Amino acid sequence: MVWMAKRFYNQYCGLASALDVLGDRWSLLIVRNLLLGPQRFKDLVEGLPGIGTSMLTERLKHLESADLIARTTLPPPAGSAVYQLTDSGEELRPLLIGFSRWGLAHASVDFNEDIYVSPDLLALGLQARFDATAADPAVGVYALFIDDRSYRIDITAGAVRIRAGGVDAPRASIHTGTDTLVALDQGSLSLASALDAEKVKVEGDPDAVVALAHAFGLTL
Repeated sequence: MVWMAKRFYNQYCGLASALDVLGDRWSLLIVRNLLLGPQRFKDLVEGLPGIGTSMLTERLKHLESADLIARTTLPPPAGSAVYQLTDSGEELRPLLIGFSRWGLAHASVDFNEDIYVSPDLLALGLQARFDATAADPAVGVYALFIDDRSYRIDITAGAVRIRAGGVDAPRASIHTGTDTLVALDQGSLSLASALDAEKVKVEGDPDAVVALAHAFGLTL
């Protein structure tokens, strides 16, 4: 397959070849947003503020030509046209989570009202915080609700996957809001304080709370 890019590095190097495909602005963030599952064009526009519809269209065409994403139609009753990752696109998941983990550790972000934050970004951020060495007690399937968005968290021995959508019979259901999760993420609010103030509500296995806190590196 020939990948079409506007500019090439022309180097015999795997990293340079990857950047030939994914080095344009917005490309990696489009793939990032699709890690949570299929999204409509409208969803991508809303989740990538500042991209513009013409730029998004161009990037989607490029990623399709590179066989990283595919356009498909959801089954009834939804019937919506959506974009989703291909098998090749899915191979980028651990790499993007690794980049996010590096960014959390090394890039200083001054959170303020000008910084865009959303439930989807926070759900993706949890994957980057995941500590595989502390995962065993947290193994199970969970329902996470951030504001009006719902997610499924699958934790197996040493691995986590978070996707948009509901869960039948989860080990526990966690309800919280964007502001609370940002405060927990930055360490300015402890999980115990959030629970006492009912900013985080948990239904199901009570032992799951401590297990999840350790697995995601949250301050108890």
